[in-house]
This record gives sequence, structure tokens and C-alpha cells, in this order.
Amino acid sequence: MHRQPLLVSPVPSQTYISWSVPAFSTGEPEIVKGSEIESVKQSVNSSDVLLCRINPRINRVWVVEARKDTDLPMIASTEWVVFTGHNSDSYFLSALFTSSRFRNMLLSEVAGVTGSQKRFQIASVLERQEYFPTQIEQARIGLLFEKVDNLIAAEKRKLNLLQKKKTALLRQIFGQKLRFKGYDNSWKPRRLGEIATVVGGGTPDTNNPLYWNGDINWFTPAEIGSNAYASKSERRITKEGLEHSSAKLLPAGRTILFTSRASIGLTAILMADACTNQGFQSLVVSDRTDMFFLFGLCNQIKKQAIRNAAGSTFIEISGKQLAKMPLQIPSLDEQRRIGKVVRTMDSLIAVATRKIDLLKLKKKALLQQMFV
Repeated sequence: MHRQPLLVSPVPSQTYISWSVPAFSTGEPEIVKGSEIESVKQSVNSSDVLLCRINPRINRVWVVEARKDTDLPMIASTEWVVFTGHNSDSYFLSALFTSSRFRNMLLSEVAGVTGSQKRFQIASVLERQEYFPTQIEQARIGLLFEKVDNLIAAEKRKLNLLQKKKTALLRQIFGQKLRFKGYDNSWKPRRLGEIATVVGGGTPDTNNPLYWNGDINWFTPAEIGSNAYASKSERRITKEGLEHSSAKLLPAGRTILFTSRASIGLTAILMADACTNQGFQSLVVSDRTDMFFLFGLCNQIKKQAIRNAAGSTFIEISGKQLAKMPLQIPSLDEQRRIGKVVRTMDSLIAVATRKIDLLKLKKKALLQQMFV
């Protein structure tokens, strides 16, 4: 079932279909020229099952599917362990490798220091005994999970199209190439600090026993992720504890969280009163600015922030730099029209995201029931 790697040195003039580890998050292999590949790869075939060695806590399993529109050679990173399903159904194997029981076994066989360096030991895993149903039952189980995976993939494609549509639409709107009927006045130059108050994050007094026991949310950049709206955090602080912190309380409904270090420009609209750590420069919106208009403008702000960021150990954009950032701003009425578009697109994206999350939960429940 396990196949030894068939190593390939990519030919510079050849184009390949490549199953790389980073590409897994997109759900689609890469089309890449051999001249752009800097390391040896392994050859893979249709219906091979790929199990990622790196940091098995991240559940990466892929079934190789040949493209109908091309006969390009197929290769994969050597970080994938390749299983060929001569006597087993590929999607059954994929489901088995994704199950919590199998995943916990992989985690017990890792070696390495950090997450990105941890790899499971192939020999130890291959020695593990697994019980398999008949090929007929494998095929039925595999077909079920193939259908679920296809549904998830279809919803991801819809989500990707919505995100692209939003990006293209906002690019036209904020480039003033697309205007609402009746709005033809020129947008006026403003500094970001004129339309929003830039508030830096703070540091808690962790020695204060009140710090962790209250009802004010405390955000870190990792808790924002790609969410459009932020309403809660697992870390909480009391009002009394906040007095012993350098953080400031940010008002719900008027604050955009903006990460200022490392992954600059991750954003979320704050839907509950909160404070943040020093990884943020939050934007508290004035009464003369529409919240969702500014939220839509954050991608443009992000690009400028990355260009202006500085630092030796890690890059960072300061509050003063953000406040001085030049922008083009329309009237408040036009801002509201644009903000409505932003909110509508984000709502559609949120619905699509919830569908994917529900399908993933359904798959997880099925895996727990079938692979005890």
C-alpha cells in the first residue's frame, strides 16, 4: 500500500501539475514550470493518497486526481507519504487518515522541536496494525466521503468566486472607476487620522488577580484570523484589571481591529467592547465616517502599511504612520452607499463560510462514527 518515492528532477522546459504542501490549503494542485522548482520531487499517479509528514496536527490528506484537460506529468513534494490503493479504496484511505484516531496515532510518532519541523516517523506508522473492511464496504464508505469532499470543494469554489468578485468590485469603487448614479463630486484627500482615531494595543498587568476574571474581551492577532467580525475572545479582563493595564477599552460597533505586526492588515470589526495587545493599531471610527466604508478601504490601507513598515527583528507599522496615511474619501452619503455594498458582500461570504464549516463538522461526525 505504501510506495517508496519515485524521485524526479524537474526538467526546466517541462510544465508539471504539482501537489505541494502549501497548495493544500487552496484545494487545488499548482501548475508550475520546471524552471521554477528548486528541489527534487516525487512522481505520483491518479488515485494515489498523499499523507503529509510535516506537523500532523494539521490534518493534510490529499487524493490525487488526474486533470481531464491535460496530460501533464504529476509530481508532489517529498514531504508527502504516498499510498497507492491497489487493494484499498483511495477515498476510504483518505477518510481513515483524516480520522481523529489515526491523527492521534500520528501525533504519538512525531519527532522534532517546533510545529514546522515536527514529522511523524514513517517506519513506526507503517508497522501499526489497521483493520480494514471488505473492498465492497470500503468502496461504499469511500464514495460517501468523496461526495462530502466534493460538496466542500464546490462550496470553497463558490466562496473563492465571491471573494474575487468582492475584490474586483471594491478595486473599481475605491479607484473611482465605478460610481453610484447621482454621485459625481470628486473625492477629497484626507489623512487616516482625520477620519478615525488610531489606538495602539497595550500590555496587561499579569500579576493583578483581577486581570483574567471579568467581562471585557482581550484580543490577540491570532484570534482575529480571517474573520470579518470579532465578537468574543477566550481571554477576558475586568474593568478593575484594565486600570492596571496599558491597554485602552475599545468601543463596539465603531472599532476596526488592524494588526500592525508580522501579518500586517488582518482586520475585523469589533462587535463587543474589548482591548487588544500590542500587535494591533485599532481604528476607532469618527461620526463623519461610515464604518463599513472604512472596513472596505482597509485592503488599500494594508498595502500602504506594508510599504511603510519597518523593523529589524520583525516588521511593524506604527500608529503615527497609520494616522498620517493619505486617502481619498467621498461624502458621508456616498460612503454609506459603498459601505452597504461591503456589508452585503461580507454577508454572502459569511454564509458561504458557514456552509463549509457545517459540512466539515458533518464530515468530522461521520469520521468519528465510522473510525472508532
